[in-house]
Amino acid sequence: MRLSKVLLFHKRSTYQLQAVEFQDERFIQLLEEEHQAVKRVEKAHIEHLNTLERLNTELKARNIIVETKARSTLDNNIKDIDLLISVGGDGTFLDASHYLQKIPILGVNSATSSSIGHFCLATEKDIGQVLDKIKQDKLSPIEIMRLEASLNGNILPHCALNEILVAHKSPAGTSRYIINLNGHTEEQLSSGVWIGSPAGSTGALQAAGGAVMPITAREFQYVVREPYFHHGRPNKLIKGQLHDLSEVKIISQMRTGAIFIDGQHLEYPFRIGDELIIKASPNFLNAFVDPKVNDRFVNEATQKLTKSHG
Repeated sequence: MRLSKVLLFHKRSTYQLQAVEFQDERFIQLLEEEHQAVKRVEKAHIEHLNTLERLNTELKARNIIVETKARSTLDNNIKDIDLLISVGGDGTFLDASHYLQKIPILGVNSATSSSIGHFCLATEKDIGQVLDKIKQDKLSPIEIMRLEASLNGNILPHCALNEILVAHKSPAGTSRYIINLNGHTEEQLSSGVWIGSPAGSTGALQAAGGAVMPITAREFQYVVREPYFHHGRPNKLIKGQLHDLSEVKIISQMRTGAIFIDGQHLEYPFRIGDELIIKASPNFLNAFVDPKVNDRFVNEATQKLTKSHG
């Protein structure tokens, strides 16, 4: 693969934001007290800076032109680069994915002591080797399904890589809506509905009772959170896997509902009568990710099931 110019898309660490930029007195006091709430932040900050320095060194050694953008400044004007390198954790990777169409992405876990880095194929230790494999075509990006959402007939500007949550704006509020799947309609009360891609199947969906899927799968799924059964009558549309041509339609019965795309940063109001349609997007994400990255979650689930029946 050609690697003439890359964009480094990096987060600002918690330490950088709170201690250096905002100079938050409470945060600084907790650091001085070595409080358990901030135990890892300074170490993670140092790791992050070291990773950025190492990455820049490795790129310059290969005569690759480097453009840099902070997480808070990324926009839709990403062009004229061969690769976007996300430097941070999975949140940084997710944020970057919202602004990419055809350009591939590589995730670098910049603080392995505190970050899971599920989508990150490289770290400070092996970034040079990974770059060489990409240049030599020994590593190729894979296509990962994303989800597209239309609100009242208008396609929302960002595809979801992990999941879409439809819920009351307040975590303590009841989510009220009508859900339609494959011609079946139900009026439901719950804590909300997850609609997730294969990439997102190891996170919130799995925790809510969904199935872990291979990251390269061409299906998606839905899971209703904490459903309330009307007069003891259980709903039928609680969870399930859907083929890539399926649609999930949800009509809001909430005055202050919300649509959350890949976490809390992308939020849209979902008011009474609003209609949301979610389906597989034709725009896949091209990502340098291990195609078997979700397998260990399947194995862990199998082991737990075996132990519970042992």
